[in-house]
Amino acid sequence: MRVPYYSGEETSSVEGLIEAQRRLSHSKNLCERVVGSLCVGAILKKQLMGLPNSTISRLMTDHVWIDLNLLGPESVIVEIASERLLHPSPVLVKSVKENPTR
Repeated sequence: MRVPYYSGEETSSVEGLIEAQRRLSHSKNLCERVVGSLCVGAILKKQLMGLPNSTISRLMTDHVWIDLNLLGPESVIVEIASERLLHPSPVLVKSVKENPTR
């Protein structure tokens, strides 16, 4: 099956893959929507694995943050994750279970 929105080249840019997966996820054709989205998603995942934290942080801000409910907890999680990726802290924070105060 040939997916009309994807060129088939693994050298596609991350931005191009993101847009292709978005288009496929809204396709009226069920097979394109499911199989196409999963295939492009797998290629996108492979490319994201090789990117530096600063680029992942930018992608989170550019592509995830804009679609979030700014009053919801998701926006806080994305904000903190993005900050950590940009400025990793050498300090390890222990959970309450690891460091009980009682």
